[in-house]
Amino acid sequence: MKVIFLDIDGVMNSHIFYEERHKKRIRSWAHWRYVIRKPLIKIGLIEPTTSKNWKEPKDMYTFDYQFKRLKEETCPKKWEWLSEFCNENDVRICVSSVWKNHFGDKVGDRYRIRAEWWKDALIKFGFKEDTFVGITGNGDSIRGKEIQEWIDRHPEVEDYAILDDDSDMMEHQFKKFHHCDSWFGLSPNHLYRIKRQFDSKSSYEKLSQTLKD
Repeated sequence: MKVIFLDIDGVMNSHIFYEERHKKRIRSWAHWRYVIRKPLIKIGLIEPTTSKNWKEPKDMYTFDYQFKRLKEETCPKKWEWLSEFCNENDVRICVSSVWKNHFGDKVGDRYRIRAEWWKDALIKFGFKEDTFVGITGNGDSIRGKEIQEWIDRHPEVEDYAILDDDSDMMEHQFKKFHHCDSWFGLSPNHLYRIKRQFDSKSSYEKLSQTLKD
């Protein structure tokens, strides 16, 4: 089994993505509603939304609501590139991002993580049904250590690659680390290099060396 450990922010979205989204939102009614409300709030004619008067959406703890938010915060083209790559090369996805705990419902007052909803999310993004294989740890240690702990529990992993815009990895992982510039995020070039790595045609250990120095 070949696995990509996937970060979300800075990989599946980017500075450019948010710039483009902002341009679209400026033309939307929601933006102008905010512009109109702001001075009215300032002079006290409208009550501002705070933690005290904010009403939790009824469907907030459903898959559909949470998938919609994930979709809004990420770039569809990047999901297209990644899904095509994984489908064509039989590559699995393990979510290592802080987004790993994004999906969940509520049992009483307790939030319950539903990691398996990532499988449904990836299918909706165009991945094969068996692509999602899990999430890494709970954020108590550096990301590289959480990735290693996950690998240690899954001896079926033949090879892996890490897609991330941060370099908090263990030293031996840098030859598997494919750094994404958060200005643009994931590109087809990253996937080309991962394919080369999985096919044992290239080693990126020296290329990644500067990131830990």
